[in-house]
Amino acid sequence: MILGRPTNQWVGLVTAGLSLAQVLIFAIAKPVGDDALQIPIVLGSISTFLGVLIAFLAGQPPTLAPGDKYVVQTPAGEDNVEKIANTNVTPIPPNASTEPVVNR
Repeated sequence: MILGRPTNQWVGLVTAGLSLAQVLIFAIAKPVGDDALQIPIVLGSISTFLGVLIAFLAGQPPTLAPGDKYVVQTPAGEDNVEKIANTNVTPIPPNASTEPVVNR
């Protein structure tokens, strides 16, 4: 998120702005020949760079280390729950006393 807005809205804004610039340049300047090809190539490259930059800045997921506390948000009316990131990542083996399930 950047300034309270999700990443996809910022990428959409940048893409729409550069597309508008491309349309206005073609409508006002009426480029011909190689100039007509260079404008969308340059603006497309700028749009790609800004989209990746926005995703890099805003799209970093939070990283938890073992032992870090985090809050699990619950539905309205219920208390949120605070948990601790798992410090023991060893899987627990199944109980040997249970009988195997047989598909019939």
